Amino acid sequence: MDTFNAGVQYNDFKGTAAADISDNVALADYLVSLGRAEKDERVVGFRIASGENRGTPVTDVSLVAYLLRTADFDPAPKEVRAVEVRVTPGEALAFFKRFDLVAMRRGVDFSATHVDGPHYD
Repeated sequence: MDTFNAGVQYNDFKGTAAADISDNVALADYLVSLGRAEKDERVVGFRIASGENRGTPVTDVSLVAYLLRTADFDPAPKEVRAVEVRVTPGEALAFFKRFDLVAMRRGVDFSATHVDGPHYD
């Protein structure tokens, strides 16, 4: 699996994600409070993942934050530091003002599909 691309064992669904940073809860501040990040580090990427599930409610997920020192900020860093914390799905989403995940079934072409029902533009 590529570190900076989502992937699971069978990839039955693949898609895209977008997120806006929360105005109230900063992931970097949370990691500093846990002793997992330094005050001069900023979050430059993240991964939220859930392992194998057999149909039961998910109570925690893995949140991996990719960190870069503010002084070393480069739009194409050669190296980042990754830290992982376990949080509830609700805690993970609290770090974002808006979060949008879209995934489509492998092998289905939606390029000319009209959506009849709720959708977001």
